[in-house]
Amino acid sequence: MSDHLVNLAIADGLATVELNRPHRKNAIIGPMMDALADAVEAASTDATVNAVLLCGADGAFCSGLDLKEVQSDPKPDWLATQPQSLRRAHIALAKCPHPVIVALERFAINGGAAFALAGDIVIVGDEAFLQVAEVKLGMAAPNNLAWLCARYAPATVLSIVLVGDRLYGRRMVELGLAYESVRDDQVRARATELALQVAGYPPGAAAALKKASLELAGLGDVDAWFDRVGTPVAGSLPSDLMKS
Repeated sequence: MSDHLVNLAIADGLATVELNRPHRKNAIIGPMMDALADAVEAASTDATVNAVLLCGADGAFCSGLDLKEVQSDPKPDWLATQPQSLRRAHIALAKCPHPVIVALERFAINGGAAFALAGDIVIVGDEAFLQVAEVKLGMAAPNNLAWLCARYAPATVLSIVLVGDRLYGRRMVELGLAYESVRDDQVRARATELALQVAGYPPGAAAALKKASLELAGLGDVDAWFDRVGTPVAGSLPSDLMKS
């Protein structure tokens, strides 16, 4: 196992970006977000890269915020800058010029769901699930909302964020959240296969189509979009939850 919080490997036109905290089910901490941003930014500027595969180590995607770390005493030093680290990671993914393919194994929960939703193409396991359940905790879900509102119709968004239930593989495909649902032990292999297929197209072709589609959808200014959608409205939630 690598000691890095995020592993980056580049080969055959594909940058594989792997969240690497398997002992905590790849739960989110500030330093891992900084490492994720570094890896995605490196892949974005590498002239040999044509596609990015985003995945998690040890057969799981991401279990969300690491509450054990956040609630520890004393508090971790990175907690004060966690919002900036989280935003930087999402901005890096949003600005990535290459198609981002996500291998959603086992689960993508709350904050982890937002990173799965960042994928342009998602391959999910039949028994794997995505869950945006912040509503059950009375918490904001700004990054989930940012990605959902950028990609899906309001009715779909509301059915996800207001109910907060687990959405398993085939249901994700029905809603358009995933491209394909496969056997759980085949997710990583299938996502890699598809990512390599996209990476093998003429250089710049997929990137040009991605750029054009985002601009036509009015999402060319990524920073402005996350400022608008990714920030909770003041007074919409109790002040202590606004910090979550």
